[in-house]
Amino acid sequence: MIAFLLIFFAACDQGTTGQTMIEYDIAGAPQASATFTDAHDWEITLTRAELTFGPLVFCSHQPTFLKSDSLTDCGQVMGEFGEAVTWDLLAGADTMLGRLTGFTGQVHSVQYDFGWNWPANQSAPLWKGEAGAGSLVLEGTARKGGVTHEFEFAFDAKPRGAALYTVAGLPADGDQSTGTSRVTLSASTQKMLRYLDFDLFVEQAEPFTVTPGSALENQLRLGLTTGTPVTFEWSQTP
Repeated sequence: MIAFLLIFFAACDQGTTGQTMIEYDIAGAPQASATFTDAHDWEITLTRAELTFGPLVFCSHQPTFLKSDSLTDCGQVMGEFGEAVTWDLLAGADTMLGRLTGFTGQVHSVQYDFGWNWPANQSAPLWKGEAGAGSLVLEGTARKGGVTHEFEFAFDAKPRGAALYTVAGLPADGDQSTGTSRVTLSASTQKMLRYLDFDLFVEQAEPFTVTPGSALENQLRLGLTTGTPVTFEWSQTP
C-alpha cells in the first residue's frame, strides 16, 4: 500500500523536499437542526437527508478568476480521499467517513465529487458510492400559512467532463501538519435548497419529486455544487 501511494503522489507532483506523508480521519458533522425557514418563508422540516460525498482532493492552488483554468487547477495535490461514502446529515453524532492520505503543507482549495467520478480514461462517469444510493436524498415537508407540501428529492450530481471534479476551485484554508488528526465536514441543506421556491410547486402532484433534466434538478444541482454548502475544518492533536 505504501509503495502504491508513493508512486501515486510522485505522479501527481507531490512530496516536495521537507514534506512528510500524513494520514488522518475525515468526519461529517450532523446538522444542528432538521428544521429551518427558507428565503420564501417556508418552514422546511427534513425527515431524511443523505449526501454521498467523495472522492476528494486537497490542493495547494489558490483559485483566481484571472485564468480560465484556475478553478480546475490543483497545483500540488496535498491530500486524497478516493472513496465515496453516504453521510447521514441528520445523525445524532459525527459520521466517520474514512481516512485521507496526503502531505504536510497548506491547503488552499478543494475539489470533490458526490459519488459520481469521471476518470480521464473513461467515456462516462462511474458510480463509486454505495449500491442503491444517490448523490443527494432530501425528504420532508414545507409549511407556510396553513399549507403543507411533502417532498422526496433524489438526484445525482455528475461531473461535466472527464478528469473533472463536480466541485472544483473551492477556496479552503487548512494547515496540514504531523499533528493534524481530523478534518470535519459540515453540510447545509438550507444552502442546497436555496434556489427552490415552494410557492411555484402548487400544480404538481405530491410528494414532489425530481424529474431528470427538469428545472428542479438544475436548481438542486446549483444549490449543491455552487457556493459553500460543504465546509471544512481541520483539527490538531491536543
